[in-house]
Amino acid sequence: MISIRHATLINVYGTPAKHAGFTIVPADFEFVASCSSSSHALAEIPSQLIPPILKNPLTNHFEVAWVRARIPSVFKITPDPTEIEKTVLFMGFVAAAENKMEGVPFWCSDYYGRTSLTFSEEESDESLKDQVANAYWGLLLAEPEILQDFDVKVMHMGANVTLHFGCEDGEPFLREIPD
Repeated sequence: MISIRHATLINVYGTPAKHAGFTIVPADFEFVASCSSSSHALAEIPSQLIPPILKNPLTNHFEVAWVRARIPSVFKITPDPTEIEKTVLFMGFVAAAENKMEGVPFWCSDYYGRTSLTFSEEESDESLKDQVANAYWGLLLAEPEILQDFDVKVMHMGANVTLHFGCEDGEPFLREIPD
């Protein structure tokens, strides 16, 4: 059994996956303190690491469609829909370095389609956060074309549109539907 840094573990689910010296598993947890602001955005990945399937979603700010379509292929679990306005994905993970008995919890979430990670505000080890983020994004980028189709509609209060995110026949998309 591993301990979790700065959080209380509630449950793990899905299938653990390994990349860059870390094992990462979907998890429910509660941070001991509040979470910090989001960081380690997918859009910050060096351009030479961005596969063709992800270029349009990144350019047009809907990369969450690609991330949401990758998670079932990597972790063998379908993310639950969120009830957070302007958010498609809000999912917890724990990453543990090989031969370590301590896991680092983080959220993978989006806001208006832009996807990033959020760690506990108590987590002061910036190098560790960077390593976890690189392992997580590297894991998703390892087989970028293996996507699961999905369809999610997100309310955009005040703009009189519904944001329709999805992946169809292996192509991530975003469509705005007038209310």
